[in-house]
Amino acid sequence: MQMPPAYSALKFRGRPSYDFARKGVKVELRPRMVNIYNIRLVSSEEDLLTIKVECGSGTYIRSLAYKIGEMLGCGASVKGLKRTNIGEFDIKSSISVKDFTGRKITSSDFKYSTYLISIERMLEESPSLYIKDKYRKNILSGHQIRSEMLQPEKIKAGIVLKKGTLVNIKDSNSNLLAVHRVLKGDALLDIKQKGIALTGSRIVFDSQKIL
Repeated sequence: MQMPPAYSALKFRGRPSYDFARKGVKVELRPRMVNIYNIRLVSSEEDLLTIKVECGSGTYIRSLAYKIGEMLGCGASVKGLKRTNIGEFDIKSSISVKDFTGRKITSSDFKYSTYLISIERMLEESPSLYIKDKYRKNILSGHQIRSEMLQPEKIKAGIVLKKGTLVNIKDSNSNLLAVHRVLKGDALLDIKQKGIALTGSRIVFDSQKIL
C-alpha cells in the first residue's frame, strides 16, 4: 500500500491534489495498492543512491523514495527520474526531441521513421467496439456511444469493459475513428438496453487529424 504524494494529479473532490497542495491545503489522500516487481541498487556514491525499479502503473517513485529513506532512518527524495520502458516500448528504440528536430525534417520522416509509432500500434492492446456505419458521423462529432449504435456480433468474446477502460471505436471496415472511455460498470451488460450511454469520447481521428 502506497500513500500518493500531495503534489500529484490524483483527484480529490474532483480536483487534482496538487491544486490543494499549492495553496497549502492538506487533503486526506488514501493509500493505494501498487505493484513493485523488482528494485535493484545500480550504484551508490556518498548519500546518492541510483536504483532501478520495475513497477506497475500508478506507482509514485517519489513516494517510494520517501519510504526507502524512512526505512533507512535518514529520509530521502528524488534527484532525477528516467522512465526506461513502458510495455513493449523501450528507451533504446527512442530518439530525443532535440536530436529529431535538430535536422531538416521531411514528410518521409513522419511516414517511414522507426521512431514514430502509429496510432493503431499504440492502441492495439486496447479492446475495440465496432459501430454501425450510419453512426460514423456521430462518432467523428464526438458523440457518446449508445447500445443501438454497436455491432454486437463483432465484439470479441471474453472482453470485459469496466468503468474507465479506454476502448478503440472502429467502423465496419476496422477504420479507427476514436478512442472512448467506458462510462459505467461493465458496459457490455447494458448492450441490449437502448438509449443508455456506454462510452464517452476522448480522442477523435478524422483524415489523419487528431481533434
